[in-house]
Amino acid sequence: MEGAMDRTILVVDDNRRLVDLLRTILEMEGYIVHAAYSGDECLAYLERERPGIILLDIVMSPMDGWAILERIRERPGMGKIRVIMLTARHPTRNEAEKYAALIDGYILKPFDVRNLLESIRGAFAEQERLDGVIRSAHEKGTERSFLAEYCRLSRIVNAQEALRALLSPGLGQGEGEEESDEARKLATMNRIIQQVVGVPGLDE
Repeated sequence: MEGAMDRTILVVDDNRRLVDLLRTILEMEGYIVHAAYSGDECLAYLERERPGIILLDIVMSPMDGWAILERIRERPGMGKIRVIMLTARHPTRNEAEKYAALIDGYILKPFDVRNLLESIRGAFAEQERLDGVIRSAHEKGTERSFLAEYCRLSRIVNAQEALRALLSPGLGQGEGEEESDEARKLATMNRIIQQVVGVPGLDE
């Protein structure tokens, strides 16, 4: 059922104690939690199920989180699944640029439970928002290619903001760094959707 699937989280980490901790925290918040302890287990799970969010550790072996991420995104039907990377170290700028279009955020370990839950709620809320925008825009004749690019840019900009928060935690959103090309393009697309299609609130 779609409602249940929307509350499902797959935790992918080879640290079983951490997985158990995350399961306890998330189930107390009403989420349905499944676990995979390797890349192979993760990919096997995704043959059967479609979670709403994947929490994916970066440092694993023999397949690390980045390789798993690429394998996930290669599969048909995986584009809407939100993937949040769990990491004990700050990702490099090269990693951030390479994978920004594939991920939906970072959580730095050891994590603060409040920030963890905020990130997860935010990821679910963003997907719900995008679904609403796409549905309304498509009904009013907006081309699929435009909407696909809008989703791609939304993911990149969200990942850029999450990385900026990790690298410069004292800065507010948009402070201390020039706006990216993707952010400028997304702002333009937001205005087009709002003015032409009539979806309110996108430029707030």
